[in-house]
Amino acid sequence: MQTHSDSDFRRDWLKSLEEKAELMKSKGESKITAGEEGEEVLAEWKSHKVSVRHLPEDEHGILRISIGESEEPLPLAYCVFRGNHGACCNLLRKALAAMEKGPR
Repeated sequence: MQTHSDSDFRRDWLKSLEEKAELMKSKGESKITAGEEGEEVLAEWKSHKVSVRHLPEDEHGILRISIGESEEPLPLAYCVFRGNHGACCNLLRKALAAMEKGPR
């Protein structure tokens, strides 16, 4: 039985993420978060090891936030949002408070 090196696992894992993203994009399933082809990115920055991307407002005026993180096999953290920056920050605070409270 042959084992795979850690670098093989990371490369395969990253490739599978890229393939999934491409499949979703080709099916039109990720336009709200990933954006339309050629859609203007309003701002991008990296802070606290998180890559942040601000996309134009949602067509229905709904604040939208997508966040994700993985440490293994590859460090990756992102936050993509649509809508007013301050309003999205306030929404994240409310969501965090609700999650920390837990189910009742």
